[in-house]
Amino acid sequence: MAYNYLDLTNEVISRFNEVPLTSATFSSSRGVQTQCKTAVNETIRYIDSMEYNWPFNHASRQETLVAGTTRYTIPANAKHVNYETFRLAKDDSLNCPGGSLSILDYNEYIDRFIDQEDEAGIGSIPRQIIRTPDNNFALYPYPNQAYTLRYDYYTYTTELDLYSDVPAIPAQYRNVIVDGATAFVYQYRGEAQLYAINFDRFQNGVKQMQSIILNRYDYIRSTVIDNNRRGSYAY
Repeated sequence: MAYNYLDLTNEVISRFNEVPLTSATFSSSRGVQTQCKTAVNETIRYIDSMEYNWPFNHASRQETLVAGTTRYTIPANAKHVNYETFRLAKDDSLNCPGGSLSILDYNEYIDRFIDQEDEAGIGSIPRQIIRTPDNNFALYPYPNQAYTLRYDYYTYTTELDLYSDVPAIPAQYRNVIVDGATAFVYQYRGEAQLYAINFDRFQNGVKQMQSIILNRYDYIRSTVIDNNRRGSYAY
């Protein structure tokens, strides 16, 4: 069985004993069919909102820094940026050894180092990353060359549009999406009792997803900062 927007919508439609859609009729859906399409997307958004770090929303970014530029913008689809993952790529041509950046509080940056943004020619290899109040980031010191910066983040869910679009949520949890969409269709129709029954089943499915996907402890990592660790920067 396929796993895409059309297939998920038809699973919901079948629960209401309505006429299923095809790839040719998907864009011209009507009535309950359209409600089922809308409910699938609403369910995916709901699941996405329950956790900021679903593994299926994980992404990595590589960005070339601009000499003399202190502040940078995170990707438009970034929901949560993991600031502990910021690191520079090793580049012998730029005499950059690479390594992770330590986190500097924004207020401390303002108190101690903000003058760098008004001075030219004092850049160097960045050693610290600062999360700015507008949820973007700055570097200290600002780069003096085009170093390569890498970091990990988690994205917002992508709205399904075409019949062939595939959700980021793994296929083994398709039943959770269908249960949630069924509940939302009942809500649209004002059938409160059936909505409550199905939404309860949906929430139990989401909890099971959280338990299976997130509650794994493969190892225990020390959070003690080692300033002597090779490849790391500390002020």
